[in-house]
Amino acid sequence: MCGTPSSAQTLPFAKLALRAFLLGAAVSLVLAAPASAGTDCVMGSKAPPAELIAACSTVIDEPANSAAVRAAALVVRADARGRSSGGQADALRDIDRAIALDQKNASAWRLRGDLMRQAGGDLNRAAADLSKAIELDPQSAEAFELRGVVYTNQHRFDRAIADYDQAIKLKADFAQAWSDRGATFYLRGDYDKAIADLSEALRLDPNRARSYTNRGAAYKKLGELDKAIADDSEAIRLDPKVPEYYDNRGLSYAAMKEYDKAIADYDQAIRLEQRVNFLTNRGDSYQFKGELGAALSDYNDALKLDPNFAKTYNNRAVLYKKMGERRKALADYEATLRLDPGNENALSGRRAMIAEIAKFGSEPPRVLNAAESDPSFDCASAKREVEKVICADPQLGVLDRQIAETYERVLKSAGKRSADALRKSQRDFLATRDASFRRPGYDLKKVMQDRLQRLTAMGS
Repeated sequence: MCGTPSSAQTLPFAKLALRAFLLGAAVSLVLAAPASAGTDCVMGSKAPPAELIAACSTVIDEPANSAAVRAAALVVRADARGRSSGGQADALRDIDRAIALDQKNASAWRLRGDLMRQAGGDLNRAAADLSKAIELDPQSAEAFELRGVVYTNQHRFDRAIADYDQAIKLKADFAQAWSDRGATFYLRGDYDKAIADLSEALRLDPNRARSYTNRGAAYKKLGELDKAIADDSEAIRLDPKVPEYYDNRGLSYAAMKEYDKAIADYDQAIRLEQRVNFLTNRGDSYQFKGELGAALSDYNDALKLDPNFAKTYNNRAVLYKKMGERRKALADYEATLRLDPGNENALSGRRAMIAEIAKFGSEPPRVLNAAESDPSFDCASAKREVEKVICADPQLGVLDRQIAETYERVLKSAGKRSADALRKSQRDFLATRDASFRRPGYDLKKVMQDRLQRLTAMGS
């Protein structure tokens, strides 16, 4: 099915927002250079980086200064260079020199680990450097926080959370650590804990735009779309130049089927930066609105930017199916599976296309419309939380309708004993779905896809 914004695509793009937030984390190193190093060459100086680099260079180049003093100045200069455009390579060279001069300088180990992380280097080595910094200075909340970020990027979530716990224990008002732990809870699927931590980060520092958009992503996962939109709007107010914020809010509007508002947000995201996911998301909203030509144009433009983006092929395949272009749809499903062999949507779509082509040849199928993304039940009377989430997500709505229709079709052709067993399995599926929905790590979309696949197999 078409990868709709709220469920299939929110997670990857939320991850990008979270990841950008994590990779953008900058912790000020607290290092007091000795008096002989000069008053200007100190960590935390308000001087412009160029002036700070010059001041520290004077200290570094003075042979009369001790190795420890020159190492301290190298750390300050590395920090200044790291904050300058294109200065990371020079910063890393400075830190290597600092460590060679003074292997007990905890700030040097900490900064090198952070610089390597930001540069996309060896994360294992970054973690080792930060561990050395912690060994030398076990009271450094910043080193624990930064190592937690490295572990998060490695998907070692339990270790990351343990480090954030320690950072917060050492420094209770450390807003960055609260934010990073909240982001990690989000990635682990603990959305309530993510919201709690991100809320505390915002209490400590209410101007953290990334924390708002990350909390909005967690609210979206819980189906609280109004809160998600409010948080994304606040992130936009605080920093209107970040395209992801508009894309994230567009995803929430699309989940509420407010496609015009979603498209307006995607437009702004694309004006700020052309990205394959922004174009794909806008194409999805056009598709659900029934504006198939506009959707096709966006998918084509997206694939020009990145011809290896599997989700766009899958969603264009759904579009081609609606347009009666079965062979093009089959080709796009095949392209999806070459890039993402385990994609359940593409696997089921390819099977359906092969069957349709064998049965109908070039005869175009009935064109679907946006209303057919509604689930099998009346959303106006939905009371269960899981039903409200399904109603808010067009892709889940399609899956629910497919499950219901396939179940009824299989039931009609089943014998009495098989029909009784089928009814029981459907009751068990619904009961387990409702009971398990809010558990950490529960993937509603995958559970529904698995149920549809089992029902389809029964009817084949």
